[in-house]
Amino acid sequence: MITRQAELQRVLTSLSQEIPKTDWVALVDQNGLMVSSVPADPPVDSDRVAAMSAAVAQTAERVLSEIDGGTLRFATVTGSRRQHLTVFLSRDRLLAIGLAPDVEAQSVIPPLMRWVPELIQVLKRRYISE
Repeated sequence: MITRQAELQRVLTSLSQEIPKTDWVALVDQNGLMVSSVPADPPVDSDRVAAMSAAVAQTAERVLSEIDGGTLRFATVTGSRRQHLTVFLSRDRLLAIGLAPDVEAQSVIPPLMRWVPELIQVLKRRYISE
């Protein structure tokens, strides 16, 4: 039997393999809780990844509302050692991606376009235990 967690791991693994220099790809809920992550133990504490993803989303939503920027799609924070991309999947789910600082945002878009629809389908699908 296939579980939701197994399917999430499969999709996140596929996505992480297509994006260059990823440190993590994680599904996070809007409250800042980790749902699933590849790798399971990222190089930055998973609680920090999840909490900062929610914080970035809240801040980006506030900025967009102030400038009449429309619906949040993604936000990125780039430092000298790492960048963090937060993709807004829905009101309740975020995709957090840790990248090397030299990865160009444009290189991440094609894999996201390929795997995010499947990720959303996994989240919508009903899983019944037998």
